[in-house]
Amino acid sequence: MMSKSEIVVIDSQHEHVLFTLEEVCERCGTHTQMIVEMVEYGIVEPIEQPLLDDWYFNSQALVRLQRAQRLMIGLKLNLSGVALSLELLDEIDGLQQHIEVLRRQLP
Repeated sequence: MMSKSEIVVIDSQHEHVLFTLEEVCERCGTHTQMIVEMVEYGIVEPIEQPLLDDWYFNSQALVRLQRAQRLMIGLKLNLSGVALSLELLDEIDGLQQHIEVLRRQLP
């Protein structure tokens, strides 16, 4: 299992790589059941969801899972709290991008 201080960095060469559920578990240092629960809470979605054994995740999903783990460990949030926190962080990111677009339109 990954220690609290370990951070997995995904470089740009893995941007379009898909990871199996097993690979995601290895990279996140967690168990399949935790990933399944994160999917159930809407924290992350596999690319396709035919069967559990066929789940694939892109690198953005892997980064999101690692972010979720940091929230769970660092702030001791449960999965509901992690899901809400990530949703709010996504909204903040969207608003910041909108502000930047508007800022560019100013004379």
